[in-house]
Amino acid sequence: MAAVGNPGKYLEFSIEGLDYYPWQVGLFEPGYKIENGQLILSDKPGWGVEIDTQWLANSNYQVSYNASRF
Repeated sequence: MAAVGNPGKYLEFSIEGLDYYPWQVGLFEPGYKIENGQLILSDKPGWGVEIDTQWLANSNYQVSYNASRF
């Protein structure tokens, strides 16, 4: 959001917990924080979070193709 000149007043942010999205457990460190309805931005480069390489190593790689394109 810090890289966007005018991201607008509102942004959709999923409030569902890890029980709803269990696949994301351990994906991001430190993760995104919302305080008093505002996104707390990190001063780290990029997304401001690190993707856990072990999480990626344990993931299943899948490719989906749209059959109508081939």
